[in-house]
Amino acid sequence: MSPEPSAEQHAFHASRNGKPDWAKTPRELLRETGAARPQRRIWPWGIVAVLALALTGVVFAPVSAPPAATIAGAPDTRILLHPLDVTTVEPQALSQTLPISGTLRPHLQVEIAGRTAGTVEDVAARLGDRVSRGDLLLRIESDSLEAGLHQQRASLAAVRAQSLLAETQAQRSEQLADRGISAAANLETSRSNLDVQAANLQMQQAAVVAAEIALRDTRVLAPFDGIIAARKAEPGQTVANGTVLFELVDLSSMLATVNVPVARTVSLEPGQNVHLTVQGLPDQEFTGRIEGIAPIASEGSRNSTVTVRVSNPDGVLRGGMFASGEIEMARIPGAIAIPRDTLREDASGPHVLKISDGRLIRQPVETGPDMAGGDLIAVVAGLKASDRIVSGRLAELRDGMEVRIEEPD
Repeated sequence: MSPEPSAEQHAFHASRNGKPDWAKTPRELLRETGAARPQRRIWPWGIVAVLALALTGVVFAPVSAPPAATIAGAPDTRILLHPLDVTTVEPQALSQTLPISGTLRPHLQVEIAGRTAGTVEDVAARLGDRVSRGDLLLRIESDSLEAGLHQQRASLAAVRAQSLLAETQAQRSEQLADRGISAAANLETSRSNLDVQAANLQMQQAAVVAAEIALRDTRVLAPFDGIIAARKAEPGQTVANGTVLFELVDLSSMLATVNVPVARTVSLEPGQNVHLTVQGLPDQEFTGRIEGIAPIASEGSRNSTVTVRVSNPDGVLRGGMFASGEIEMARIPGAIAIPRDTLREDASGPHVLKISDGRLIRQPVETGPDMAGGDLIAVVAGLKASDRIVSGRLAELRDGMEVRIEEPD
């Protein structure tokens, strides 16, 4: 630190400069005393200003376009759709169907019972044999019936002779009565006897026919062409009248008995086509037709019974097989239909997401009846052939999104 100036120095400087010390500025005092000039301090505000100018230069610098290589490598923000998630609308022949299922049975299936009592003498048919109408299936011992038939025929001959005698007597009585030789009472007696003999003759003729039928019934014949489904009698067995001896089936056509909601039967009618697949025959499809429709619901349910007749010329179908399929209720050629999963619903109604120029568009549609067993739904208005729509249930897709379809390998 510099020493304080003396009084003499103050007086000298005052006389030299013409100013007292107290009136002089600090700079003048420093210059007169020769003291060293203090260093000027650089405040941090200057540094802040410099940084601010540097940043301003960065911000307001002109923005140059990125290199072309950077644009080409930019990620694609469009939604990628798999080809399986896209459906191209095409006209097609569709049918409105009703799914059904039921059990098959032969169209003709009967139990053959014996019409006379006796002992089984011979069985000519075995289980599974194919027989034709009129073929002998079984024979019952007939000795007693043959003897009874001979007796009835002999009685018929006797009655016929008595009838002829009564007729001759009646004619003679008429001749005698006409001549006045015989009384009228004799004529009436002859005529009455003739009537009695005529009645006896008719009765005896009927007895002969009954004996012939009983003898004929000892031979059990096939009533139609078919297959023996059950054999219930063996030689030596004694059977009563009405005993079931065989079960015969005709497999040339089958019946499927199915249950249909009674409300749907109003759209059914005999002759409508039915397509069936049968358990055990997965690679074959059978065509049938509705044969009968019950007019009322089954007791305890809301279903009506419908019978379907199925042709079976090759005999591959068997009774008891389970069949499932659909009734063809209506057929629409050239219809526009889409998978049911494609249809979307919101507050504005049914619509689909149509793909147009790489963008999804909400396309309202007017729908018709279900087709192909409910897998498809007809579109009455809103779509045309060659339109492409999103077919999958992709909840994240929205109207206006940009999409592209994955190219197949």
